[in-house]
Amino acid sequence: MLIAIDYDLKGVIAVADTIKDTAIEAIEQLQSQDLEVIMLTGDNERTAEAIAKQVGISQVIAKVLPKQKAEKVKMVQQQGKQVAMVGDGIN
Repeated sequence: MLIAIDYDLKGVIAVADTIKDTAIEAIEQLQSQDLEVIMLTGDNERTAEAIAKQVGISQVIAKVLPKQKAEKVKMVQQQGKQVAMVGDGIN
């Protein structure tokens, strides 16, 4: 985030999501059952990829608005996959 006073840049603040203690273990358990884990998020690609890397997720669909999430789930289902969705499980 940028901080400005009267359009004059005065500072920069870096902010990051923290990962829940149980997220990595939960994802590992799902993957050990041969389940494919995909992150579907409204975050930008860079942020989503960084979080996904930390928790062991290799597939990311980023920049998805809430009203677009059902469409993205249908897209995965059209590939012949069954889908279960969990919200806010990482941070």
